[in-house]
Amino acid sequence: MAKHDMEIRRYLAWRKKVKGKPIQIRIYEIIYVGVTMLWSKMGKFPLKTAIDKFVERNEYQDQLINGRLFQEVIDKIIANPNEDRSGYYLPDSEERMSYEDIKQLKKIKDDAIKELSTNKPVKRYEAVFRMCERYETWALNKKLQESEDITKQVAFEASLTLPLTISSNRM
Repeated sequence: MAKHDMEIRRYLAWRKKVKGKPIQIRIYEIIYVGVTMLWSKMGKFPLKTAIDKFVERNEYQDQLINGRLFQEVIDKIIANPNEDRSGYYLPDSEERMSYEDIKQLKKIKDDAIKELSTNKPVKRYEAVFRMCERYETWALNKKLQESEDITKQVAFEASLTLPLTISSNRM
C-alpha cells in the first residue's frame, strides 16, 4: 500500500476519535474529508483542481446542497442517546452532546447548505475552500495540543500535518 493511502486511513481513524470538536467543525470536517478523498482519488492533483472537481460533481448537489451528508452525521449522533436521556453519546470519541448542541448543529447545517448552494461556481469554490481552511486550522491546533500528550507521541496524532494542506494554497 502506498504511503499516502496509509496516511489517509490514519487521518480518518484520528478524526473519528478526536475529542472536543466545536459544532461548526463537525460540518466543515465533512467538506474537508470529501475534498481530501477526491484529491486522493485523483492522484494528488493541485488543490485548486480538486476543489473545482469537487464543486462540479453531480454528487455535490445530492450530498451537500440537499444536505444529505450533513444529515447523516446528525442522524448518527441522534441514534445514540445518553442512558439518562439528557442528550447524546458519541461512541467514537466518548463525548456527550446536548439537545442544544443538536439544535446548533442543525442551524449550522442550514447555514452551510445556503452558502454551498449558490449558482456561481466561484462562490461555491470560495465557500468550500473557506470551510476546509477553518477545519484545517482547528485540526492542526488540535494535533499540536495532542502532540504534547506523551501517550500519543508515536501515533498519527503526533504528526503535525494533515493529508491535504489547505493553508499554503491561499487563493
